[in-house]
Amino acid sequence: MENPVFYPEGTSSFSIVHRRDYCNAQIPPHIHDGIELYLSLSPLPNVLLGNQVLTAEPGTLVLIPPFCVHRLFDKTDVLYDRYILSINASWLSSIIPQENTHYAYLQDFGHPLLLFPPAPIMHTLQENFERLLTLHDHSFFEAAACFLECMTSVDALVQHHPGNQPHVCISTTQQTVADIIRYLDEHIGEKVSLHDLSEHFYLHPDYISRIFKRHTNTTVSSYITLQKIALAQQLLSEGFTVTQAQLMTGYSSYAHFARTFKQQTGIPPGAYRSRGIF
Repeated sequence: MENPVFYPEGTSSFSIVHRRDYCNAQIPPHIHDGIELYLSLSPLPNVLLGNQVLTAEPGTLVLIPPFCVHRLFDKTDVLYDRYILSINASWLSSIIPQENTHYAYLQDFGHPLLLFPPAPIMHTLQENFERLLTLHDHSFFEAAACFLECMTSVDALVQHHPGNQPHVCISTTQQTVADIIRYLDEHIGEKVSLHDLSEHFYLHPDYISRIFKRHTNTTVSSYITLQKIALAQQLLSEGFTVTQAQLMTGYSSYAHFARTFKQQTGIPPGAYRSRGIF
């Protein structure tokens, strides 16, 4: 199994960075405990986002909820220019009234969003992100006000999200990999082998392995493990017991589940549940 890549959220409320650099290594799929807003000023030629595999144009805003498997860039010869706003999910939950379901999309790990800001909103978002960068070491109240301005713009985009995706392109192999991922999602509590996928999609196992690796930078088996542990984290954060999470993710052995969970996240499932993320 490949070395897992896990990014736990920090202890701060939110943070932002602006990066403009080349990808010096191919990044495998990964998950976050927190919420991530990714404003890309560069094309994204091979995006893995939940059960989507696609190419997105510059000016795409990606909303990644907690526990969503993703990988947004992988080309080592492409310059990536992007803002990344990371939000502590438990902090955000603490300031939004529980009865308010309007912002549920921010923590719906099964439904990441690709948003395409019109030019005026794009300009406003960039201005707010730049201002938020300058406020990093200043008054929290001033930074929080700017953060809420950013989130107001994002919320407006979400509420007017058309559903279709005119600014994306999906190749034949990307669509096939997306179909495979959806199939794995639907059978996450079962044991699915490469042979099973081959029979279901009428494709040679070697071909499936090759295109899956090309578009996700991981193997089918490693992806299944990451997918199962992402679901386990979601279940534990919602209050399910470790045994329930184990059974709902298809692990017949508690020891195997606990060992795999710790390998992927760096913490035993019981301790993870005790943290009470949300």
